[in-house]
Amino acid sequence: MTTRQILFFLTLARCGSFTKAADELFMTQPGLSYAMKQLESELGVPLFNRNDKGVVLTRYGEAFLPYAERVVNTINEAVGTIEELKNPLSGNVNVVCIVTFTADVIPNILRDFYDGGERSTIDVHLTAVQTSAEVSAHLKSGKADISFGYDVPDNVESVRVCEQELVLVVPRSHRLAARESVSLLEIGSEPMVFCSSGSQLYEQTEKMFRHDGVEPNIKFCTRDCSAMTAYASLGIGLSVVPHAAAVQNAGVHICKIDNPYRVRGIFMSRLKNHKLPYAAQYFFDFCRERYGSV
Repeated sequence: MTTRQILFFLTLARCGSFTKAADELFMTQPGLSYAMKQLESELGVPLFNRNDKGVVLTRYGEAFLPYAERVVNTINEAVGTIEELKNPLSGNVNVVCIVTFTADVIPNILRDFYDGGERSTIDVHLTAVQTSAEVSAHLKSGKADISFGYDVPDNVESVRVCEQELVLVVPRSHRLAARESVSLLEIGSEPMVFCSSGSQLYEQTEKMFRHDGVEPNIKFCTRDCSAMTAYASLGIGLSVVPHAAAVQNAGVHICKIDNPYRVRGIFMSRLKNHKLPYAAQYFFDFCRERYGSV
């Protein structure tokens, strides 16, 4: 039994036709048929039932299929490992983060990571999501190698890498526009523009208001921090946003908030007992060494 025979078997099982499988494999149909007869002869059982429409797996073929897939996947992993060893500073890193991190946290990390150019052949692929639950789901499903979030999911190795400060943005004509810092008690019943319900920013802002015993007057919700800042500049409502989002709009005044929940810790995480691709492990180790003392 050869690796080529196993690959031929998998292609034929997927295509369901000798003609289609042979075309995909760039070989003749008789050549593929002969290879499959050899494999069946060696196993001593028929793997396919032939009919006018093509082929379907027998019960023996169905039983053989997952093992064949495992063999090919193992070989591909082995080849990938060798390629990583040959080119240690190359490959892809799949990262998922809360969308608000794309304004400051992730750009700052990538600036440091690519500084000097020696890591330029490592490609970081970023997915930005709204909620901590989405971050955790991407990490646990394997869609992401590494996550950046406010929470530490179960069964992960995490490192606190930085902090993010939340600030109050008000129109430049507002009564609080001359203030450097404010308490949420001073806002009273003024209209607020909140991040959409279910987002971590919404939950954190609510926690701040609860701490001060203030019921926020939520007039409008949006999923975009830039939009929240823009609405504040137009006088639609005051907004609590990350500082990095606030400084991008010259039409607002930024006030520090006197509240213990104004600063959020940001954690980098990876699954425990899960081997990362070399590039992803390299990125994780770089961030842990550079920012892990925060």
